[in-house]
Amino acid sequence: MAKQNLGIGIDGCRGGWLLVGFYGHAATMHLLPQIEEVGSLDLPAQIPIWIDMPIGLVDVGPEGRTCDQLARKKLSPIRHSSVFTPPCRAAAYAEKLAASAINFKHTEKKLSQQSLNIIPKIRELDAYLQSLEEALAKRWFEAHPELVFAALNAGQPLAHKKKTVEGEQQRINLLKPCFAGVHDWLQEARQVHLRKRVLPDDIVDALGLAVANFLVQTRQAERTTLPANPPLDGVGFPQRIVYAKPLK
Repeated sequence: MAKQNLGIGIDGCRGGWLLVGFYGHAATMHLLPQIEEVGSLDLPAQIPIWIDMPIGLVDVGPEGRTCDQLARKKLSPIRHSSVFTPPCRAAAYAEKLAASAINFKHTEKKLSQQSLNIIPKIRELDAYLQSLEEALAKRWFEAHPELVFAALNAGQPLAHKKKTVEGEQQRINLLKPCFAGVHDWLQEARQVHLRKRVLPDDIVDALGLAVANFLVQTRQAERTTLPANPPLDGVGFPQRIVYAKPLK
């Protein structure tokens, strides 16, 4: 899979983790049952990895993560609800039934059902990144598909939700200038993986991150970080969300 110009995007899914690699004219896809299996792929050592999953968790306090607040502001007034409040680290490592109460104890905030549903994924990713050498962990970046697509849409949040026919088509249309064969590729990708393991929007989201990452690697866009100077969490991971701002 190693290529000089390569954008990597990962999205969590029912079957584990969907990794898409984008090369500018083609894309590849891997369904990984465990996030640690990324290490078994032939990826360039320093290639950045963009993933739609929280990295950098709070420990205590009601303030939450600045990156989430800034992301919601950019996606307001129509897509801001797509940014979930992640659990604090103690809640991320708790049993699902106790997680919301533990989160309230540490942050004075309960967790939404969406946040509760992704706790196993957050925990798995956090534990994996902590197991890596610092240099390898630093190449992982939390990204949000809705921010990525908004940036491709002249900075405007998308009008339609991603799970609707209109929303899927809108996102595909935004990727076409970067990936001419996106429609055929997505059709083939849907045939490879059953819906019970990978949903159609999982594929579009992972591809969106991969394309945005590629645009940054090839200097067609600049990586923008929310906030510009992110704070570090209790284990040293930056609390940030990135997206690609196309260069004009």
